[in-house]
Amino acid sequence: MLSKNKSKELSAFGVLLLVAGQVLPQLDFSIVNVALDVIGKALKTDETGLVLIVALYGLIFAALIATGSRLGDKYGRKRLFMIGIIGFCIASAICGFATDIISMLAGRVFQGFFAALLMPQILATIHTTLDGDRHRNAVGIYTSIAGLSVVIGQMVGGWLVSANLWNLGWRIAFFMNVPVCLVIFILGYFVIPETKSDETQQHMDVRGIVLFILCLLLVMIPVSLAKRWPELWWLLPGAVPCGLLLWRVEKSHELAGRKPILPPSLFKTPMVINGFISEMTVTFTYPGYLFVTALCLQSAIGFAPFESGNSFIALGVMFFIGSLISKPLSQRIGDPKSFALGSILSVVGFLATVFLFYNFNYDLKFYDLWIATGAVGLGDSIRLTSAYRIALSRVGKHHASEASSALVTVQQGCAALGTAFTGAIYSFALVQGYLTAITISISVVSLVVLLVGGSVYIKITRELKESVNRA
Repeated sequence: MLSKNKSKELSAFGVLLLVAGQVLPQLDFSIVNVALDVIGKALKTDETGLVLIVALYGLIFAALIATGSRLGDKYGRKRLFMIGIIGFCIASAICGFATDIISMLAGRVFQGFFAALLMPQILATIHTTLDGDRHRNAVGIYTSIAGLSVVIGQMVGGWLVSANLWNLGWRIAFFMNVPVCLVIFILGYFVIPETKSDETQQHMDVRGIVLFILCLLLVMIPVSLAKRWPELWWLLPGAVPCGLLLWRVEKSHELAGRKPILPPSLFKTPMVINGFISEMTVTFTYPGYLFVTALCLQSAIGFAPFESGNSFIALGVMFFIGSLISKPLSQRIGDPKSFALGSILSVVGFLATVFLFYNFNYDLKFYDLWIATGAVGLGDSIRLTSAYRIALSRVGKHHASEASSALVTVQQGCAALGTAFTGAIYSFALVQGYLTAITISISVVSLVVLLVGGSVYIKITRELKESVNRA
């Protein structure tokens, strides 16, 4: 439960520090993406290792973000934010000092863990300490950061790695987090107010978290290590009974009056189910596209990290613009049509990327990709925000917090699986050459958007018509 605490109002500088904390985990995804090839060579790992570097972070973050929110409610949001910041600082140092894939993966797991502690506290602190125009402005800054962080991460990450400051190469991308985290930690101690929930009982859904992680691992491990077929594919069927057990545990947790990470009661309405599937489609395909495109640019075309980062500038800019125009667009044509339009734009951008690889081949320049990646950024921003509104449109106010938390959990889980899935397809097809690999992997992503997105759009439209007829 969030309640206003005007005696501990957040200052403008406090908002700045919270947003700086928000940016760090989001920047890391972009920075790692532009340094995939050099990281792979330094750690002597293949595409599978690179998939795990990206996906494990998302998996841990997905599983623990709801728990991070409840820990903040119970023990204090400032306290959890500060623990998250200093933990993220240490985890970043572990990644920077990594000499092999095992130590890098350990650092990424810790980064995901501490990011899940700090991220939920940011918006919760803003909600509980501000109101009126100051609250609206702070929330506006918070929501705008997602698009801008893609641009900043690609540009700054690419420049840092290519500049080879102090002869550190890609490691500087992780080491730079250390002083930033320390500054936020020291200043935040004096500036950020402490807040807690009014609820005295905050139960942690430990069994749900463990089962959710296990389900994701049972899918992600065999998919990520697809080259070792059929060694580990016996794990994949285990995800079905694990998922059924998770559902039973979550149902009993909810019936006991507690808050599970995935409340079954949310999924009683077809509109909510279709909204969640829409959101899953976006977060499954978007990170996968970014991963294989960045990997292909660096390892096949020979782009330096700086060039790879600049290739996605238009994507970040258009993603930000899309977040601004999405709501007015949906008010004009409706969320289902807005989602469909975004899906079409995304697929056009996906296929245009493949065309550019074929057309320019090794003569491809980073600015040649701007129209294609810009279409992807605009389309994904529109379909992401539209799917979010669809998913929450039939959720009551008393379930709004749980629904938002569940949606973020599902988003991050799908991002991890999407990266693993698309990366595995690329890795499998790479024996036929990079053009075949990028064509097949992006074509599969496009097919997922068209088939799943199209069927969900039809179901949502039908549900809306039936609702009107019943009224």
